[in-house]
Amino acid sequence: MFKGIKIKFGRFYIIAPENAGSGAIPNGFEEIWQYGCNENRDPAFLQDGVAPQTIAKDLPPTNRIYIPNDGNVPMGFVESHRIANYGWIFQKTVNDPGYVKTRK
Repeated sequence: MFKGIKIKFGRFYIIAPENAGSGAIPNGFEEIWQYGCNENRDPAFLQDGVAPQTIAKDLPPTNRIYIPNDGNVPMGFVESHRIANYGWIFQKTVNDPGYVKTRK
């Protein structure tokens, strides 16, 4: 019924995903960004203990954006997972990697 119809999706924002390395990233999105802890940089006590972070399967490492470890964003076992602590992603400017574009 829909054969041959191509659907163009906008942007796909992955925030503090659980088990991100399993499954697959859906096709057809114009941009995909993953936000969360940096398991290689952040001390264990500041990392997401609810959903320990790994890169989403097949996502280029350049599309992974880490929680700023500058003391301005709450981090910790639960804090690094709480969606309420991800407001920083909306502070990025248009030329920053991971910038959240406004829908038109």
